[in-house]
Amino acid sequence: MSRIAALLIILGLAACGMKGQLERPSGPAPEPLLGSGKAPAKDVSTPTRPNAQ
Repeated sequence: MSRIAALLIILGLAACGMKGQLERPSGPAPEPLLGSGKAPAKDVSTPTRPNAQ
């Protein structure tokens, strides 16, 4: 069983390098498919109150 697992790991790691280095295509970046890509930041701070003395 461990020989099969070792063989699968070796073949999997070898397959990772088969395609070569990734390159970005030339030209402008494509438009995001859903929305603007960046959501506006939400205010998640906790409201603070002055200490009543």
